[in-house]
Amino acid sequence: MKLKLSIIYICFCLISVKLYSQNIAVDAYNVSWTEKSKIASDAMPLGNGTTGALVSVLENGHLWISVRHIDAWSEAHRLLKLGDVEVEVSPNPFENTFKQELVLSESAIYLEGDNGFKSKIWIDKHNNIIHVENNSQSKFKLNVTLHNWRKEAKVINETNLKGIPEGVTESPDVIVSGNKNAISWYHRNSTTKVFDWTIKALEIPKPKNLDNVLENRTFGAKIVGDKMINTSDTTLVSKSRKCNHLKIYTLNERTASAEKWLSNLNAEASEKINTKSNWKNHVTWWQNFWASSYIHLTGFKEAKQTSAGYAYTMYLNAMAGEGEFPIIWNGSMFAPDLNEVLQRNHTGIKHFKDKDHRSWGNLMLHQNVRLPFYSMNAAGQFKYANTFIDLYMRGFNAMKEHSNTVFGHEGTVIRESTTLWGVVAPGVYGVNREGLEPGQQQSKWHRTHWNAGLEVAWYLSERYDYTLDETFAKEKFIPFASEIVTFFDKHWPHKDGKLYFPDVHVLESFRKADNPMPFIAGLRSVLGRLLKLPSHLTTEADRTYWKALLARVPEIPTRDRNGIKILANAEVIKSNKANVEVAELYSVFPYHLYGVGLPDLKMAQDTYKNRTTLVDDVGGKNPKWAPGYLRGGWHPEAIMAAMVGLTDSVQKEVVWALHRPVPEQRYPGFFMSTHDGTPDVQHSSVAATALQRMILQNVNDKIILLPAFPSNWSAEFKLYAKQNTIVEGEIVNGEIKRLKVTPSTRKENVVIGQKLQAPKPEIWED
Repeated sequence: MKLKLSIIYICFCLISVKLYSQNIAVDAYNVSWTEKSKIASDAMPLGNGTTGALVSVLENGHLWISVRHIDAWSEAHRLLKLGDVEVEVSPNPFENTFKQELVLSESAIYLEGDNGFKSKIWIDKHNNIIHVENNSQSKFKLNVTLHNWRKEAKVINETNLKGIPEGVTESPDVIVSGNKNAISWYHRNSTTKVFDWTIKALEIPKPKNLDNVLENRTFGAKIVGDKMINTSDTTLVSKSRKCNHLKIYTLNERTASAEKWLSNLNAEASEKINTKSNWKNHVTWWQNFWASSYIHLTGFKEAKQTSAGYAYTMYLNAMAGEGEFPIIWNGSMFAPDLNEVLQRNHTGIKHFKDKDHRSWGNLMLHQNVRLPFYSMNAAGQFKYANTFIDLYMRGFNAMKEHSNTVFGHEGTVIRESTTLWGVVAPGVYGVNREGLEPGQQQSKWHRTHWNAGLEVAWYLSERYDYTLDETFAKEKFIPFASEIVTFFDKHWPHKDGKLYFPDVHVLESFRKADNPMPFIAGLRSVLGRLLKLPSHLTTEADRTYWKALLARVPEIPTRDRNGIKILANAEVIKSNKANVEVAELYSVFPYHLYGVGLPDLKMAQDTYKNRTTLVDDVGGKNPKWAPGYLRGGWHPEAIMAAMVGLTDSVQKEVVWALHRPVPEQRYPGFFMSTHDGTPDVQHSSVAATALQRMILQNVNDKIILLPAFPSNWSAEFKLYAKQNTIVEGEIVNGEIKRLKVTPSTRKENVVIGQKLQAPKPEIWED
């Protein structure tokens, strides 16, 4: 097991010189406060890909660091906060003077106070170390306190776990006693009950090669400081001095025993650190990150904040994108304390007493989980997207066994609700199988909502198209996609020579319909992409089967509305509307059968203008809770508008979405949710993806620039196109003025606007 160690390093000593004076464009979006925080959740974020922190200075002058880890999942399948560390500096350096600034180009937070007091807080990108370097012209003392709230065992029975007898007991944290100059604590997963009941719910014996990734997982930290001594197991104090140096080492790994974990932590905490060299390497990494891809907008009133919102979204990806598990949709690892921050969504406005609670709890639905990862391809953030891909590959063989056993035929189904093991969630599928047929899901929300497998297959095909990684295609895309399309072929009957999908879900919106759009569009897109692969990657038998199967997929469903032909949710709708998705436009996004540069663009545009949730004329009225909740959050309509070239619509949605911070949190990159938890990474990722696609879209070999870009907007951009291509340039008032494409051989594939015009020769840069 690879060691998962992070060190939060708070060094009150010589502060390295700020390096962001190098005119890094992203520093236009730095966040600066001159008033202290009223609540600890009103904080600025830091993260190095796995370990994170929310950093605030409260009104009493105390520095508050809420320590996070993207893989700190408990035995109850909950992502926990590691703990809060309070640092009291006395005398209070922020009595009369206060400034807190997040510098994005360095991923560092700077504090300034009285008597020349200065602090720099940063998480070392390469060595998993967070530093807070502080010094002052006058002496000060430190008093460090660990705040730990998991003091007793607690029974958890959230959605993914419902039906498990007596719930799942989440163990308390352990505070290590007897330390003389350290604070140590940890959480160790004490039961395999969730995994065991997940396997039982799958209705198969223990599947092969399915790893219980939560078993023996242990996470916690050790705090030490120069010449600091314990006054209790949870407090440290220092002597008076002009600089001080506090270190918090965090470790997340699976070990045979707690003692082994603690031994590993102590060994890592004893290693010597070269802070000066680490700082230089850290800053170099972040400056390279910001230079690798960007969008900087100008020319309209909201340009700076819209650009900043995009940058904050890319920053969220980088801060939490390198763990074992994917960025969690309802708050990432930066979910606030809901004692302090109100949950605001269509379920109501309320507080929660459990500091680890997040809106929708531990529920992992594909519709939600997927969205942050669509913003990564055009930004070249393929490494961060691996966690999403790995989630489904982890449980792929088990879901294959499940599908073959309960349905008695070939192929694999991926259900809408999943777990960290990549298999269906027991509380949704049904722990108590009494009265259910084999393979029938207990929750009526997703019984035949089986789009997830098709969409993951499509996402894998997109990944291959961007990277042209043939090993990836052979080991992941082809075997996964082949199993998924085979399931759809084997599971349903035929009608008039075509596959027929009767009485199935259309996402969550309709629970009974024939031939739903997501199934048909998904099959057509995935099969079409399989057939376009280089012939040496597939077999003749596979290609023959896929071609024949594609011929048996039903035609795309359409309908007539007031004399206008538009795309339809399904061939036949047989139930009332239960949710407010736009299934008819899944043929646009994610499956990209329609859009700029493709046939029937007007039909796709008319569909957007007459989409079901807007005109409200299919399956009865929108649910009673829906008014006011038809945009933002998991709604992907902004991306769809960009894909069909509706410039006015997408620019309105992107600007609105990226100007919507959480009210109690001043950090403008934490966006309020429409339906789910904050910060809502779905919400900002949809807006970021839409903005990318306003500038650049890929259609077959074509690179289409400005398919949905306003004529009064200007921008500098650097984005990734398919086939290992980078496109960078300058837009002035909606026209390309400067353009560079790497490799240059891809220049011939570039076209401009919805008319697919050739670029002017004078815009090219070498």
